[in-house]
Amino acid sequence: MTATPSPTLAQSLHFWARNASNESALLQASLRLGLFAALPVEGDAPPVSLDALARELRASPRGLRSLLELLVCLGFARQDGQGDERRFALARTAAGFLRDASFLSTLQAELPWWEPLGLLDEAVKRGEPVPHGGQRWDVLGHYRALFLDAPPALPSPEAADFFDRFARSGARTQLLITAGRLGLLELLAASPKTMPELGAATYLTTSGLRVLVEVLAKLGLTREDGGAWGLSPEAKQLLEGKALAYLVRSLSVSAQYWEALGKLDETVRSERFILDLKDPEVSRRFYADNSNQITAVFASHFQLSRRAATTLARARPLEGAKVLDIGTGSGVWGAAFARATPTTHVTYFDQAVVLEQVRRNTESLKVSDRARFWPGDLFTQDFGEADFDVIILPQVLNVLRPEALPGIFARVARALRPDGVLLIAEYVLNEGRDGPLDHLYFGLRRFMTNEGDLLSASEYGRLLADVGLTSTVCIPLPTQEMLLAARQGVSLPTQLAPADSVARQEPARGS
Repeated sequence: MTATPSPTLAQSLHFWARNASNESALLQASLRLGLFAALPVEGDAPPVSLDALARELRASPRGLRSLLELLVCLGFARQDGQGDERRFALARTAAGFLRDASFLSTLQAELPWWEPLGLLDEAVKRGEPVPHGGQRWDVLGHYRALFLDAPPALPSPEAADFFDRFARSGARTQLLITAGRLGLLELLAASPKTMPELGAATYLTTSGLRVLVEVLAKLGLTREDGGAWGLSPEAKQLLEGKALAYLVRSLSVSAQYWEALGKLDETVRSERFILDLKDPEVSRRFYADNSNQITAVFASHFQLSRRAATTLARARPLEGAKVLDIGTGSGVWGAAFARATPTTHVTYFDQAVVLEQVRRNTESLKVSDRARFWPGDLFTQDFGEADFDVIILPQVLNVLRPEALPGIFARVARALRPDGVLLIAEYVLNEGRDGPLDHLYFGLRRFMTNEGDLLSASEYGRLLADVGLTSTVCIPLPTQEMLLAARQGVSLPTQLAPADSVARQEPARGS
């Protein structure tokens, strides 16, 4: 068996900031629900259907599916069959430690710590246990036990790996959130500082600071040299320039999910959503912040969307085209199409609060003279009839519940001209719905915020065919997928345009 190579610090940091808390919440929710106990062991009994598990556990089939698909991708569960015929079992290796009573007790002891770990900011400020739920929790001491003390004796290396994912993954995310929120990462990046200097600069207790920087050192992010603490050489290289500010902003987005992740089991049981993005006020606040976050990485996303526009232009000329960018976010996709030719006109559709940032972005790219800003409600808006040559859905469908997709596809198909093209930029699952891993974690967050599902290319194809868009192509992009759909007979590209072709397509700045 070939050993899996250790991740680089860059890969680890990306995971800790984005998905590590999802990983711990997934495993903790599965234990709380009794899912591990309910799954038959691979090879010992026939695998069971999703519906049978949902009945036994009295849980939402949709929520349970979001857990099971991730468990299969991670190798802790096995899947047989496709579609509605899928059956699930507990992987035999996982059963070896998840049927061990002593190990289960070790896991159970970690379950009450989720909410107290969310009080790490306060613990660092106080330098002592913090009150929560009528008790005092030694959060700093728990971090020492998890990361700095000798690890507990566990039944096997596989059990040790599971415990790390179960208990430490989420704690890593919260550590980074706190270090970013308290300004510690910026101070360490600026220049090495002694512990008293860090305390004077942050007005924080040195005992709390010491736990933070020592655990960060355990993760490879900090280093002590001559009594002064700073970023490690690898971390300093990773976080130079604007990268640190982007990391801190991305951590602020992850922080918004903390409470909901801690109650994931409740959401899977009852579909009672702690962070309900169908609530208009919650959605307004969340997506205004999300738009600012996307804008912070506008340049890298712009390169991706420009490449997509160049790809489509090879099969469908964009001169004079009318483009509708639905759920535009930062405006990055529509702006890329506007820059494709000096005669392309783009309508940017989103909530009014989001369009405020889009206006600024289009002005900076000098395409605001060919921009229309259309505020409205994605769930009900009539987009007109045969008005657009290209319609873009950029990371939008994942906010819609599955039952809403036929409706929006019908409205979009009606708004397309006969030879028009629909471009969906989305995380598209493989045909077994057991990967890619990052996509599945993204899908888990969509479920627990009362939003939508991720689909495979064939699942999208069937829904689009029902509204007359019978020709579909799915093209991989560097971080997601691009699905193109049109009526029969419309030419669609089948390969992504080379990266170096984007610059050659760029119009003059004054256009």
